[in-house]
Amino acid sequence: MKNNFFKDLLHLHKPKINAVQLFGTILCMTFIFFIGYFSHNMSIASFGFLGIFILMYYENIPLKNLLHRFIAITLFILTSFSAGILTSSASWFTPIIIGLIAFFGRVFFRLYDIKKPGVFFCILVAAMGTNINVPFNQVPILCSYYILGAVIAMLMAIIVHFAEKEAPEILEEKSISQHVYEDPGVFIDGIFYGSTLFLAVYLSAGLQLQNPYWMVISCAAILQGDNLRAILQRNIQRILGTVIGIGIAAVLLYTPLTTLETIFIIITLFTMSQIAVRTNYGLSAFFTTPMALLLASLTKEIDVPSLLQYRFIGIALGSLLGAFSAFLITTGLKFYNRSFHLHESFDKDPN
Repeated sequence: MKNNFFKDLLHLHKPKINAVQLFGTILCMTFIFFIGYFSHNMSIASFGFLGIFILMYYENIPLKNLLHRFIAITLFILTSFSAGILTSSASWFTPIIIGLIAFFGRVFFRLYDIKKPGVFFCILVAAMGTNINVPFNQVPILCSYYILGAVIAMLMAIIVHFAEKEAPEILEEKSISQHVYEDPGVFIDGIFYGSTLFLAVYLSAGLQLQNPYWMVISCAAILQGDNLRAILQRNIQRILGTVIGIGIAAVLLYTPLTTLETIFIIITLFTMSQIAVRTNYGLSAFFTTPMALLLASLTKEIDVPSLLQYRFIGIALGSLLGAFSAFLITTGLKFYNRSFHLHESFDKDPN
């Protein structure tokens, strides 16, 4: 078992890639980056880039269902982003907001069977928003950049939909109560997920980490694993992958690059990360780490040594917290079920 566990850490899966979707995502990213570049406002690129992420939720389902799904996800992420920014001036409120977003997002995405990345991007933009200190009158402007990226992504999703060779998968119409009946554990999962990220925000603030949202994002990413084994593997892969990724980022950040060169490198790293994540989760961290740091360098001056140091600390602590909390809740539920025989208590006829 142990040998298989460590062997799986390095195993390379054959990637299943929707080439049209990937190419469409790259086109959308290129378009939004060039809008920012030619308008001399890279904030459009940085925040519009977040809107492009909704294309990751694409599935070959009927167009009506696809657009409804994209609109719901766009509004959920937009609400998360706005809430995150608004809490930047009241840091004591941040853990509550992140915890609530995590809980309701986890429940929503799981009930409606919306595949990975699930609620992850909602947590990502909310956590990033908590680190953005801008006047309130600037919040709608930043949100409009995100909406621009999301609209571009939706238009591309329509093109990808009509380019599909296979017939779309028909979704069964179900009520909310029916969804809950079929998956009653969704609320326990939501409470666990929200509580863990609530704790992650408090710890990152208490440790006074630079860019504390990295710890929160890392913890959220680790908990995307389907089971305890997958989460523990993700923990090791993410930490090791980040070490390599920081090395690549150091080389790129210390290299004098023009804005246009940085844009093309970010797009290349994104493409490689999307292929790598379907091959090996740890391999994808080779590319996501330098991509994230280069993206941050587009809009502000950065202290490279400090940035690299705190990036690793945040990723490592978040990964370890996610893995530990998953182990704790899994072990606790098994013990509770064994001790109180829940399946017998509810299934056995009364005397």
